[in-house]
Amino acid sequence: MRVFLKKARARTPFSILDPVRVEPLELAYLKAAAEETGAEVYIIDDLFGLREPGVIPDVLVITGYNTAESKILEEAEVYRRRFPNVRIIVGGTHAERNSRDFHSPNVDFVVHSSDLQVFMDILRLVDGRLEELEPSGFDMQRAGEWIIGSSRLVIRMPLIKPDRSLTKALIEKTRYLDKRRVALVKGRTGCPYKCDFCYCRLLNDGKHIAGDYGDILDEALELDAEFVWVVDDVFLASRKDALDFINAAEKWSKRVNLIAYLRADFILKNRDLLEKLRECGLGEVIVGFEATSNSELDGYNKQTDALDYPEAIRILREAEIDLTALFMVSPEYRISDFRRLARFLRENRIGTYTVSILTPIKGTDGYEEMKGKLLTDNPERFDFLHLVTRPHLPAPMFYLMFLWLHLGLLRSKRIRSFIRQCITWKKISRQSDRQETNEGKEY
Repeated sequence: MRVFLKKARARTPFSILDPVRVEPLELAYLKAAAEETGAEVYIIDDLFGLREPGVIPDVLVITGYNTAESKILEEAEVYRRRFPNVRIIVGGTHAERNSRDFHSPNVDFVVHSSDLQVFMDILRLVDGRLEELEPSGFDMQRAGEWIIGSSRLVIRMPLIKPDRSLTKALIEKTRYLDKRRVALVKGRTGCPYKCDFCYCRLLNDGKHIAGDYGDILDEALELDAEFVWVVDDVFLASRKDALDFINAAEKWSKRVNLIAYLRADFILKNRDLLEKLRECGLGEVIVGFEATSNSELDGYNKQTDALDYPEAIRILREAEIDLTALFMVSPEYRISDFRRLARFLRENRIGTYTVSILTPIKGTDGYEEMKGKLLTDNPERFDFLHLVTRPHLPAPMFYLMFLWLHLGLLRSKRIRSFIRQCITWKKISRQSDRQETNEGKEY
C-alpha cells in the first residue's frame, strides 16, 4: 500500500521572508506510524520542494493549519480527479476541532484524535487487514453518508517516535529568524493553562498530558541540529518541571541549544533557576505577554500581571537567555493603545517580538460568539495578520498603526542580521530549486 502524506499551506504576508521555516513534524510522526503498518510512504511538501513521486497512491493524507482549510479541500478534489480510487484522509489540529467542515464528497476519513493508533487502524482497514472498524476518533464516509465517530482521548504519549530521516533531509533549509539548522521536538499534548483566546488548550478534549524531560532530551540530543525547538505550548509549567528538566539535563555531558515557550509568571517565580536552565541548554524563550494592560489580560483569562512584565524581561536578560515576545492588538485598539505598546517595546528594549491581531479561531467558543460579527469566512484571512471583525479605527488607519509597530523591529541587530541572511538565502534557494527541478526530488 502506497501512502502520500501532504502538508497543505496557505501563504501569509510573512511568506515573502519566511522568518520561521521548520520541518512538518506531524508528517514525520505519520510517516513512522504508517511504516509500522507496512506501508510505502512518501512525504510531499511544496515549501521544502518535496515533490510527488511518479507512482499512484492508495491513500492520501492531508494536514494543515486553520488557514489552509480551503487548500485542503481543494487538494482533495484535485487528487480525487487524478486518482479516482485513492482513499483520502484529512487530519491535523484544525480538523480535530472542526471535523465536520471536511465532510466533503472528496474525503473518506476525517481524524479528530491525537492518538496515532487511530490513523494506523484506518490504514489497516483500507488495506483490507481489518474487516470493520468502529468510528472512534474519526468520522468516515460510507455510501455517500457520513458516520460521526466518538471522541478518543490520548491516554499516554505515543510510543512511536517521528521519522527523523525527514529532519536530516531538511535541516539545512530550516531556520528560526537568524538561527539556522533548527529541528523540532514535542513532549506535551495540550496545555495546562486556560487562556480564553487559545485554541491549543482545547485539543485532546481539553485534557493536558505532560511529557517526560528525559525523553525530550534523548530525542533532541540525537538530532544533528544547531537548535532544537520544543514546540509544546509551555515547556516548564511549574518549579517541579524546571527541577525535573535540570536533573534530566545533568545526566548528559552534552548540551543542546533549546528554544521553548515559557510564561512570564513562571520566570518571576523561578528567577533563581534561570541561570541554571541556561546552563542546561535553554538559550531562547518565547513568552506570550499578549498585552501591556491588566484589563486586557483579565479579558483573556491570562492570569498574569502586566506590571510584572518588565521584571521578567530583565531576569531573562541577566540570565543571557534570548527572548521572543508575543503580543496581540485588539480590533478595538485606538491610536493611544498602539502607542502604549510601542512605548513598552522601546522602554524594555525588546528587539525580537511578534504582534498579532486578536482573531477568533474556528473551533473555540470565541469564534461562535463572534460569528455574526465576522467580516469574512475566508480561512486564509484568519492568519492573525488581517482584520476579521470591524475595528474601532478606520481599517486603513488600523493597518498603518499595525505596520508602524512592526517597523520597530528594524532597531534590532538580530532582525537586521536575519534580513541580510534572508536576502542571501533567497539567492541560494533559487539556484538550489533550479537544480532540483532539473534533477527531480522526492522523499
